[in-house]
Amino acid sequence: MGLIEIASGNSVWRGMDYYNSKKVEEVEKTSDTTIDGTVRGENLYRVHVDISHPRKSTCTCPFADGRRVVCKHMIALYFTAYPKAAEDFLKQVEEWEKEEEELDAKDFIIDRPCETEDEM
Repeated sequence: MGLIEIASGNSVWRGMDYYNSKKVEEVEKTSDTTIDGTVRGENLYRVHVDISHPRKSTCTCPFADGRRVVCKHMIALYFTAYPKAAEDFLKQVEEWEKEEEELDAKDFIIDRPCETEDEM
């Protein structure tokens, strides 16, 4: 599983907000699969993202410090280092929403009672 799949929906969307608000102050790709940086939240947090092993990612924020979770700061750093990943994520969300709308429309048509001659 990847970083985005492991993160909670809240962390992903808040991380997207931080990315869009340019709260990532430093970014360094330390290898093909790791990124280090700093992200401005209530404080300045040191963030390490390991793309190959997301649970090895770390952040000094109160939510993630000492825990094996993915926080908004990790997502913001990841999207800043890989803007295409942010674009792809948003496109995927749009596709899901479109599919949901189509399913809802089909359900409406299927669940709608047939008109009787008396109602015409």
